[in-house]
Amino acid sequence: MTENEVLGFNPEDLFSGNSSENASSQSNSFIYKTRPQDSVSEDGHYRAKIKIIYNPENPKKSFLEQQSYGLQDKDGFFTVVSSLTNDDKNCPIFNSWKRCHYADPNSVLYHQALGTDKGGAGLFDKRFARYVIVQILKDKNQPDLVGSFKIWKLPTSIYNLLQQKMMPSKESGKMPIPVMDYLFGRAINIDVAPGPDDKSNPLRKTREISYSGELSDDPVSCINPDGSPLLNDHEQDVLDSYISIISKAWKMTCEDEDDIARRNEIIQRAKNSEEYKELLPIYARVLGQIKEWAPKLESLGYHEWSDQVKARVDRWIRIVESGNNPATTTLEEVTGNTEVADKPTATATPKPQSTVEVESNPDPTSDLPF
Repeated sequence: MTENEVLGFNPEDLFSGNSSENASSQSNSFIYKTRPQDSVSEDGHYRAKIKIIYNPENPKKSFLEQQSYGLQDKDGFFTVVSSLTNDDKNCPIFNSWKRCHYADPNSVLYHQALGTDKGGAGLFDKRFARYVIVQILKDKNQPDLVGSFKIWKLPTSIYNLLQQKMMPSKESGKMPIPVMDYLFGRAINIDVAPGPDDKSNPLRKTREISYSGELSDDPVSCINPDGSPLLNDHEQDVLDSYISIISKAWKMTCEDEDDIARRNEIIQRAKNSEEYKELLPIYARVLGQIKEWAPKLESLGYHEWSDQVKARVDRWIRIVESGNNPATTTLEEVTGNTEVADKPTATATPKPQSTVEVESNPDPTSDLPF
């Protein structure tokens, strides 16, 4: 995508029919962790100032919506990114879940997929996460990260904040604001609050964290990775002149067709302005640099599993569909006895320990529902 296309990118396009590309491991070093336990504040809140930006490789795919499964076997906990991320329903775990979920409600298979809150084994731990690219502008908790570009698991509350500005309702009379633009987007002050202190359940402090954010009123540009300004004085003057024109449209609340027509005139005047023409080569340089600096968002998408992962998942599925729990049973122990029983027994499907996920895969960085 060219600088002209990005400069004129409609932020509403991000909220209609999102899809994601391919995949890898969540242990990526480019992940930005905003955990209250890393806070330097007396109240334990993790505060930082960030810019959420368009994916420079493809702005239309700036949100990577990843679907994965958290699985447990006798070798430990492991996570696999599902092909469901790419709207490909040929994921073997998903197909196994369907075989269980749509089985006879009195069968062991049905019990394997039924949630623990309903008395089932709850073995299919399906997860959803939405990832974006961010630049850290201020962070007293991890000052060495200031200026760097990272991938961040986007909390639902912050996603909603973006959506309010980038895809406003027609009734609001507002136009979409390019909050994620590199040069005239907005900064977000995030506040990550720890969960409650509960002596009876200490894990609540790291698992029940909450996110809030506040957008800057004025446009904020990205910066160089070393913290210095991205634009020189002349380039900044050009940007400021362009913003002075287009911001009149951003601030308008249109109550009727005449207001909308006036706003469209302002937008067209901005696009025809000398400032816009002069901004194009500046934007081209910035886009090229950010492509070099930013991590590849697609690295967290779906990629074909390795032979080792395929084999491990296959063993897990075979154990589950034999009516056993992979966390406590090996495939060798069920070999020759893989027929699924018609009815559940007290010992056929041991329930997974409630602490397995918490101890093996703590993830207090999101308010997403898993």
